[in-house]
Amino acid sequence: MLSISAASSHPASPEQSEARPGLGTLVRAFASSLVLEPVSEPEPAPVVYTAAIHTSADLVSSLIGITELSRDQGFHRHPETNYGDGGRHATYHVDHSTLPVSLTVNCNPPRQTVAIAVSGLDSEETLRCFQDLELALFGSC
Repeated sequence: MLSISAASSHPASPEQSEARPGLGTLVRAFASSLVLEPVSEPEPAPVVYTAAIHTSADLVSSLIGITELSRDQGFHRHPETNYGDGGRHATYHVDHSTLPVSLTVNCNPPRQTVAIAVSGLDSEETLRCFQDLELALFGSC
């Protein structure tokens, strides 16, 4: 908030009043010189749906199955597999070919788990993809 005040113990003479602009004129000139950028709307936050199952499948079998099933669901852009702990577990990431959603799968045979995460910006679209993938990968658990 901007506050400007003026105090004078002596009234201005007519010559001084004509020689300098009044306070109101200065404030209006100052206010009109301020250029405010329009506030842009924030980008939508992504949504993520996750699920995990207990499995005794080995890493190779899990990755082959996940790759095939996710391709059938339209996920085949920019696939990437990262191995950890000396190749004992892996994370597979892939983008959908036409929709703005991504799939990440974590296979961890030592912990006997497989977890999926589907992320996107549109909640309904992302949920639909997640449900289709969950059914394809995990069945009706």
